[in-house]
Amino acid sequence: MSMNTGVSGLQAASQDLNIISNNIANSNTTGYKSMDVQFADVYSSTSGSGGVYVSDIETDFAQGTMVYTSSATDLAIDGGGFFIMQDANGQEYYTRAGSFDTDKDGYMVNDQGQYLMGYAVDENGNVIEGQLEPLPVNTADLPAQQTDRAQVTANLDSREEPISDTSNFDPAKPETYHSTTTTTVYDSQGNEQQLTAYYIKTDTNEWEVRYEANGEEITNPDGDPYKVSLTFNEDGVLTSSSDTVSDAHTYPGEYSLPLDFANGTALMDLAMDVSDMSQYGNDFAVSQNSQDGYPAGQFYGVSISDEGAIVATYSNGQSEVQGFVALATFPSDAKLESAGNTSWQETPESGEAIVGLPNTGTNGGITGGALESSNVDMSSELVDMIVAQSAYQANTKTISTFDENTQYLLNTF
Repeated sequence: MSMNTGVSGLQAASQDLNIISNNIANSNTTGYKSMDVQFADVYSSTSGSGGVYVSDIETDFAQGTMVYTSSATDLAIDGGGFFIMQDANGQEYYTRAGSFDTDKDGYMVNDQGQYLMGYAVDENGNVIEGQLEPLPVNTADLPAQQTDRAQVTANLDSREEPISDTSNFDPAKPETYHSTTTTTVYDSQGNEQQLTAYYIKTDTNEWEVRYEANGEEITNPDGDPYKVSLTFNEDGVLTSSSDTVSDAHTYPGEYSLPLDFANGTALMDLAMDVSDMSQYGNDFAVSQNSQDGYPAGQFYGVSISDEGAIVATYSNGQSEVQGFVALATFPSDAKLESAGNTSWQETPESGEAIVGLPNTGTNGGITGGALESSNVDMSSELVDMIVAQSAYQANTKTISTFDENTQYLLNTF
């Protein structure tokens, strides 16, 4: 039965050589995972002859080297997990090859046109976990946002001498006030407007605030100057605030400032927050001067964070989270079925996909502007090729020797 034994060895060695050759051919293929042939012996008691057969072809899912690229939409997984891809028919595939681009509709796709799947976000950029969706990159310009809220935090110097009569207040005369802050705000069209506050100490622990917008004093509907009164306790902590329009405030230090820039933009009812203002015996100092508006911005680019957030950036310095990449892990990666193009599909033996965000559970993080290279070890593959080639030649010799012996016996008799 040496002939059958040799043939089985020849077939096994041939299959081993095919796998090794495939590994070597894909040594530069992004996301490729090397394969390894597992052999088992054939018992003569069950088959009538000895020999060998290929019992399994295992995939090595060890991580490949990370290679950085110039494309922000190239993604590599640093750790466990697979990207989740979906074709036009809704069929899902899993891959470590993260070379993505945007299609004509703005969705992130691979070179087979499969969609990269992930989670949508709400209006505040918070992830909405649940249903997976194709991930879009919105390259539209960002509209202007009118300032709705501003916050100024400063220390008003308690050592200042009070000015009891504020009727002579004049921004051009520094002796009629003690301190000032200027905040850049934005109207409904995204135009910059300068809002200046003048702080006047009127009595012990009492201050008055006057406002100008672009050099014009802000007034009440009746034409009188708009004023805000600030009251501090003996510890220098703000205890109350009131303006000349309404005394109804949600908490001390917040009031509504009416603004009309008379330039065709919408009237603004600006929420001013000075709740953290203090009055200590130190020099006047501003620790915070912020607001929530911005001008329109042109789309500048996109980046993907370690947590998988797709972040669009704009020329006005703003950024916007547009979605989150999802990753999948499996109870048994080794039982996934190869689907070609460095992708795999779920099987009953692999278990169902466990889907989640990067850096959660056993999922790794995302590195943007990088790709995972093949994990093929060329040195090992070349050594394995020599061994497989030797096995192939040895089994060929076994067959030829058996044939020679057979011919000898036939010729003898």
